[in-house]
Amino acid sequence: MLRFSLTQIEYVLSVAQHRHFAKAAAACHIGQPTLSMQIQKLEEDLGVVLFDRTKKPILLTPMGEKLIPQMQLLIFESKKIEEMIKINQSEKLTGELRLGIIPTITPYLLPRLMSSMTKHFKDIKLIISELQTDKVIKALEDDELDVGLLSTPLKLPRIHEYPLFYEPFYLLCRKDHALTKKRKVNHHDLTGEDLWLLEEGHCLRHQVLDICSIKKNRKESRQFFFGGGSLETLKNLVEMNGGMTLVPKLSLDKISANTVIKEFERPIPAREVGLVYRREHYKLELIEALGEAILLSIPQDLKKLRPKDLDVLPVKS
Repeated sequence: MLRFSLTQIEYVLSVAQHRHFAKAAAACHIGQPTLSMQIQKLEEDLGVVLFDRTKKPILLTPMGEKLIPQMQLLIFESKKIEEMIKINQSEKLTGELRLGIIPTITPYLLPRLMSSMTKHFKDIKLIISELQTDKVIKALEDDELDVGLLSTPLKLPRIHEYPLFYEPFYLLCRKDHALTKKRKVNHHDLTGEDLWLLEEGHCLRHQVLDICSIKKNRKESRQFFFGGGSLETLKNLVEMNGGMTLVPKLSLDKISANTVIKEFERPIPAREVGLVYRREHYKLELIEALGEAILLSIPQDLKKLRPKDLDVLPVKS
């Protein structure tokens, strides 16, 4: 019978993450000799070598690569037992959630969410990180986050999606732009010649490109190209330099007097916003409470929108 401790498994996972024994030991708040000794003892008990220590950075051996997912699952399941006991012993919903939110949602939803959580779920502690979609997914897989608030659907293996609401897009342009004369705009009106976009890596960039049917290799005559990481920066560029950009509904609270918001003709382009987490998550009750708090924090008209009224865009082009 194999004999090992969960602590030893956690040490292995830390080295696999940091690819460095000293950094892994620091992350585990122990000395490097203790961590190295425990991992070596585990390797001896298992009869396999998990790490190739001759490489810099340290690499997993082929057997180590095979065992890491099972070790992650073992730690995940042990935390589930702890959480179930904690919830059973408490008369109220309490605990900690590590939440990752994409930058095009954070500034518009987070202040509302914090107020909603304080009012309805004050015993749930949120630890919030702002990350792009791919980094949120990796952090979920590595158990560094419990849940992500993203544009969905993603349709990824081992990831569960909890759709919350649909958010329509609007065109933002300066008052002197030619499209301000139209009552509503059509996606065919958006040529891309004066369209400001987020930088690569943002799912909203791909969704905007889908709306405008713009080819990535298209030649443009404009002088300036700016791949911004913030919707607020793009809104300021439109105000000061002209052109246009697309913005989601929750960002409409902060619009300058020198710019104009135009609605799209039906079907209105929109994104689905939802929570994503690993299937069978041990903090499912806390995640469901978070979803409820988000729905309580958004405007009533967003809750009423349904896909049949919209053109819900894929996350990636």
